[in-house]
Amino acid sequence: MQDLQAYLNKISPLTKEDWNLTFQSFKEEKYKKGDYFIKEGGYSNKVSFVSKGLFKLYYLAEGQEKIMLFFAEGPFLTDYFGYLPQTPSIRPIEALEDSVVYTITRDKLNQLIKTSQTWSNIARIMAERAYILAVQRANRLLHDDFDTRFITFMTEYPSLLLRVPQYMIASYLDMTPETLSRVKKRTFKNNPSLKSIHQGIDPHLL
Repeated sequence: MQDLQAYLNKISPLTKEDWNLTFQSFKEEKYKKGDYFIKEGGYSNKVSFVSKGLFKLYYLAEGQEKIMLFFAEGPFLTDYFGYLPQTPSIRPIEALEDSVVYTITRDKLNQLIKTSQTWSNIARIMAERAYILAVQRANRLLHDDFDTRFITFMTEYPSLLLRVPQYMIASYLDMTPETLSRVKKRTFKNNPSLKSIHQGIDPHLL
């Protein structure tokens, strides 16, 4: 769990007591490619730190899969839209690779927040960052052209270009695979210097 400890220390430094409580509260879970972290209609009652692997969060619209988020190593994994109000999830989360996560249940997380001022700070900062990321993503899909969306994705998630099928990247960027193919050719032919006007926080700290 050293990667989890290092990640949390970036957000708000943990005391020895904080880390002991954290270590006791998180449990390791393993997912095979194709396993669901949460299925549509399920209740999201846990939060997980992705130590190794990759997940997608998506929804279905008229039979088409619309990918909203990828979770690779680093950030916390859950469907906040279902987790916070405790309503059935309409957005499944599926493993794209064999994955290892460290998981804490909703009850244990709430207890940590009550017990530890550090964890109270961590929870607040993570909620703020998740909100910023959601607004940033919505703004980019509304205002950025296709080329800018791809260059921003390539800049922020370079490793995913080799780990995620092109049709999934196209879905995430809200374009067809054919459009993405043309955008990629233009990008690699020219100097990729476009930048989104909707700059945000480091996505790996979410």
